Amino acid sequence: MALTTVGSMVSSGQTIAQTLPVSRQPRSPVVTTLLPASTPGVVLINTTPAAWAELERFNPFPEAGLPLPDFPLGGGGFNIDEDIHSWLDGQLAIALLPAAPQDKSLGFNLLLVAPIKDISRFNAFLEKLKATWGKPQIERDYKGTTLLRWTASSPLEPAADPALPDTPESVPDNTPSITPKEPLPAEPPPLPAPSSQSPHPFPIALRTGWQQTLMAAQPDSTEPAPDLDEQVPPLTPSPSPSPFPDLLPHGVTIALLPDAVAVATQDQALERLIDARSSEEPTLAQDPLFQRTLNHPQFGRSLVVGYGNLAEFIRLLPALIGKLSGFPVPAPVLLLEESQIALLTRTYNTVDSHLWVQPEGIRGQTNFYYTTPQPERATLAPASANQILTRLPAITYLSANSRNFKRQWQTFIETVFASPTGQPFLNAIRGEFRKQSGFDLEQDVIEWIDGEYAFFMFPTTGGFFNAIHPRLNLGIGLMLQTSDRPAAEAFLKKLDQAVRAGARGELAIVPRRVAGVSVVSWEGKDKNRTVSVLSHGWISDDTLVLTTGADTMKALAPKPYLPLHLNPTFQTATASFPIPNEGYFYVNMGASLSLIYGLVQPYIPSTSPFVQEFQRVLGTVRSVSTSNSATAEAQRVDSLWVLGGRRREEGAVRKEE
Repeated sequence: MALTTVGSMVSSGQTIAQTLPVSRQPRSPVVTTLLPASTPGVVLINTTPAAWAELERFNPFPEAGLPLPDFPLGGGGFNIDEDIHSWLDGQLAIALLPAAPQDKSLGFNLLLVAPIKDISRFNAFLEKLKATWGKPQIERDYKGTTLLRWTASSPLEPAADPALPDTPESVPDNTPSITPKEPLPAEPPPLPAPSSQSPHPFPIALRTGWQQTLMAAQPDSTEPAPDLDEQVPPLTPSPSPSPFPDLLPHGVTIALLPDAVAVATQDQALERLIDARSSEEPTLAQDPLFQRTLNHPQFGRSLVVGYGNLAEFIRLLPALIGKLSGFPVPAPVLLLEESQIALLTRTYNTVDSHLWVQPEGIRGQTNFYYTTPQPERATLAPASANQILTRLPAITYLSANSRNFKRQWQTFIETVFASPTGQPFLNAIRGEFRKQSGFDLEQDVIEWIDGEYAFFMFPTTGGFFNAIHPRLNLGIGLMLQTSDRPAAEAFLKKLDQAVRAGARGELAIVPRRVAGVSVVSWEGKDKNRTVSVLSHGWISDDTLVLTTGADTMKALAPKPYLPLHLNPTFQTATASFPIPNEGYFYVNMGASLSLIYGLVQPYIPSTSPFVQEFQRVLGTVRSVSTSNSATAEAQRVDSLWVLGGRRREEGAVRKEE
């Protein structure tokens, strides 16, 4: 629905659509009835082709279909639809199980569970899998569940010489073995290259799921990328240490569960899953916290759903990060103390995220659920909410607006720096700001920013950046509304004085008149011309603008010719978001790409295949936008990628600014 007035974007102080409907209990996916309620995190991937078919109209490559999520087994000789999708049922899950002190790798916690709707078709697939990979090296029973394991030196990576006899350790396919589980060596032997008779089990066209994760762990190759119909080279150990050694393939084990199959790189992950099923522990589907995720109105049509128990996941971080040698950030920086975990979990208990397709493009929503209802945190927008959008130019590259930064800062420090160790860090920030600027961060600056505010980038043919490069038609602005103009003016006066003193004659502080508005311009000399580096002025009694040069102020003072909130592209990007909200983050991809093309065109020819592919893919993205809001139950972040493509539904907004 198009927005024609700012008033239609707010709700006169009332909260709208604050609570997701929870009256109807949907059918729980099979995989969630197999996972324990203590699961720290899970990603559910919809394997229904009809769900992914909605994306087809946005596909920028008409000659090829969109990649559906595929089961990470199989390879050459498999037909995805007949051999795999024919037995998959609904969502498959990639899950993290709770960590144990003795865990030695991420593989002890990570597994994939896929539901089976047609057992006969799955059995046919399994036989075909054994024919392709070879017989599993180990086949054993664990508490009534059959485990089949292919180790790193087994036919999972076929031997170069197919004529070699089976190794003595191989177990005949028709002879189940209660072979004791043996730990894998710390350094598996190099994986042999596949022969032409035994293709690699992961063709590049099917590289999805776990295989993408494994391949992402490999160092970048300097070799040209193969064609889609070529085979992927074997995952041989890198000559240099990989930062993710525990994600390298150590083999694969599958567990044959009732109505499902589970896959892991370590047997222990599957044993934990089986132990949980044989115990009295409730399942994930029975967990009331997870049931909120199931009851999301878009759960059934979501392509991907993520869920995490914050307390369990945070406690799992040390086990995860500690196993990633070469991790670029010291682990303690990302880990929280027990006091911080306790503070966080007193406020929040779970988080979930849903991703689905709507007529405009790809829509997402993430909810951070409160441990107990927090009605005082619910977003209550005043009648003037988002009125600052009426003062931003319609054509922007990027904009981000919200309100009451003073309150947001206070909430931020109470949440992040509340612990004894956080307070010294906050004091260090305050001290460094005073040292570098001479101002008190909170008293001189933040105290008076209590109205709406916006940061934005927009096209302009004047200003500081345009003076640097004639093709850099960019202006940057910061707009601040305040109820305490005297405090803001006192800060600006001190700022001008500090800049004049620090510039030592290199910058002049000059009062000017731009479009009937009094502004102060910071100006320097560039050869024989004067360049305005920054300007600030009041475009209304309570609205201050700082921007990159006096010339850029012409597009803003006293008001833009056409405001942002009337732009059809902006309206499409934000119309489906909850109201009231705390503001919007918005990127106009068409305008932004025009700026980029103008800058690189002299250096990269438009006939370059790379440029053409870049334009074809990113050219389908009209805009990217997000918005945050809060209900009594959760804090929410909504996002939308507005897409154009070779087919758009009737009535979809196609008009470009």
